[in-house]
Amino acid sequence: MIDYLKKTAKGATWLMGISYNRTNTDNDAKQDRLQNWEFVEDPKQTNHFIYKENILGIYLNYERKLTEKLYGKIGARYEMTRSTGDIVDKTGFERNYNNLLPYLNLNYAINSDHNLSYTFSSRIRRPRFWELNPSITYFTLTNYTQNNPFILAAKFYNQELNYMYKNSFYANLSYNMVEDASASDMLPLQGSITRPKRDINGNIILDNNGNKVMETVRFLRYIRTNYGKNRELNLTLGMNKSWFKDIWTTNYSVNLTYSTYKGGVWEDPTAIPTPGETETLDPYIIDVKNYSMSASLNNIIRLSSKKDWYLGVNYFFGSKVAMEGGTVGTRQSFDLSLKKIAGDWTIMAEVNDLFNQSFYRVKGIQPNGMYNNITNFSYPRIISIGATYNFGNQKLKKAREMKSANDAVKSRT
Repeated sequence: MIDYLKKTAKGATWLMGISYNRTNTDNDAKQDRLQNWEFVEDPKQTNHFIYKENILGIYLNYERKLTEKLYGKIGARYEMTRSTGDIVDKTGFERNYNNLLPYLNLNYAINSDHNLSYTFSSRIRRPRFWELNPSITYFTLTNYTQNNPFILAAKFYNQELNYMYKNSFYANLSYNMVEDASASDMLPLQGSITRPKRDINGNIILDNNGNKVMETVRFLRYIRTNYGKNRELNLTLGMNKSWFKDIWTTNYSVNLTYSTYKGGVWEDPTAIPTPGETETLDPYIIDVKNYSMSASLNNIIRLSSKKDWYLGVNYFFGSKVAMEGGTVGTRQSFDLSLKKIAGDWTIMAEVNDLFNQSFYRVKGIQPNGMYNNITNFSYPRIISIGATYNFGNQKLKKAREMKSANDAVKSRT
C-alpha cells in the first residue's frame, strides 16, 4: 500500500493512494469412509481446492473545514478483483468484478453541547476463504453442510445521521442497504433425489427383469449463497456518562430496528449432476418484514477510594428477530466482573451469561410447509480468572494503528 498526503494552504487535506493484495490458498482435504470393513478414501468428502485472489484498490479523499462549525470529508475507492478457483481434477471457476465505493461525511458543531453529523459509506463484504472451499460435512447421508465457491461479494451502502449532546447522550438513525446479500448462517435447502438403489457394497440393485430399481430420497443441505437484498432501518438511543465523581460509569443503549429480507434460492449452485440421477429442489423463498429491539446496559462501579477495586455489572437483551433462515428466539445475558489493580498487576474474575440465556434457537417455516428448526446450546456460561502484568513505561503513548484494506483481507483467513 502506498499513500500520498498533502495539506494545502487553505487547510484542506488530500489523501490518495493505491493498494494491492494477492492471496493464494491451497486446501487439500481428505476424508475416509468404512467400506467392507476397510477405510477407503471418500471422493464425495475429499477435495483439493486452490483459490487465488488479486485485489487492486485506488482511492482518493478530500477533507477540509468549510466554516467554523462545519467540517466535511468526501472520497471514493475503486476496487478491481480478479480471482480463480480450481477444484483439482473436477472443475474450476473465475470471478472478475469491479466496485466503486463512495464516502461522504459532514459534521456540524451547533455549539459546545450539541453536535450533528451525517455519513454515507459503502463497502464490500467478501466471503471468507474457507467458505469458498466446496467441502461437504455430513451429519447423515442426506443431511449435510456444503460450502459454495460461487458465492458473490455482498455490497453494503449505509446512511447515518448522528446527534450528540454534551458528549454523553446520543441518537443515531441509520438506513442500510445490502445488494447480493448472503445469509449470516447457512440456508436450509430441501429437495429430493431419484436415483438407482444400491446395496451395502455400493452395487446397483436390479429387479427380476434386469431393470434398475429406483428410489427417491429426501435431502436437507445447508449452504452459503446469495439470495437477494436486505434493507434495515435502525434507531439507537444511548448514554455514556459517569456519575458521583466517577464512582459509577454507565454505557447504556437501546436499538430499535425494522428490517426486510427479499429474495430466494431456486437452484443449488453447488449441485453437480450425477448420471442416472434426477434432483428436484424445493424453492427457498425469503420474504421477511420484521420489527425487533435490543438493549445493552453496562455498568462499572468503583468500590474503593484508592481506585483499585472495580465491579462490572452488564446486561444484554435481544428480542425475537426474523432473518433469512427463520426467527431467532429471545436472547439474554447477565455478566459480572470483579477487578483488582495492585501496582503493575491487574487481576480480573468474570462470569459471562450467569443464567445460561444466550443460546441460539431458530424456527423457520416456508410457504409450502417445510420447516427448519435449530437449537444450538453451546454452554455460554463461562467463568474466567486472569492476571496481567504491565511492563515498561505506562505513560508512553501507543503507536497509532494504521487501518487499511489489508485488515479486511486478513480477517477472511
